Amino acid sequence: MRIGLLIILLVSCISAAQTPKRITGKYSNPTLGYEITVPEGWAATPDDQGGQERGFTISLASGGTISVFGEANTLNWRAPIDGIRHSLGLEKCDSTRQQATGFMRMGRLTATKGHQFCGDRAVELLLTFHPGRGPIYWITLRTTAQKRAEDEAVFNKLASSFQLISAQ
Repeated sequence: MRIGLLIILLVSCISAAQTPKRITGKYSNPTLGYEITVPEGWAATPDDQGGQERGFTISLASGGTISVFGEANTLNWRAPIDGIRHSLGLEKCDSTRQQATGFMRMGRLTATKGHQFCGDRAVELLLTFHPGRGPIYWITLRTTAQKRAEDEAVFNKLASSFQLISAQ
């Protein structure tokens, strides 16, 4: 009897450990000094690199994803456009590549926006720097060209809800 109970408890713990944490509503990352709201009706899963949580990813109904994260400016970009150009340049593309850059708001901050079409794939990047010498913040949409407008609505809601908080 005790062995059966112990097995049930062990299986429950393993199942709970394998269930990814779901993020809904307001997400705060005091380590990197930002918060952002996951739009109503959507849930995200945290992204952690080596134990430090930097942000999250939303899986979209279209099959696309939106990633939100902060990180140190380890490549010492002078301006967000440098990061956008670098990241778009890393995207693999075996067909004709169409790219453009511009500006957009991320909450109260001005961010640089870049997008690229490669065949049927669409990538949209938004990057802003913390005022001063702090972290940098990314929002990345990966989807298809056909679903871009639909998925961009969630991307835009995320961007508008971004705000800086006191870093800890």
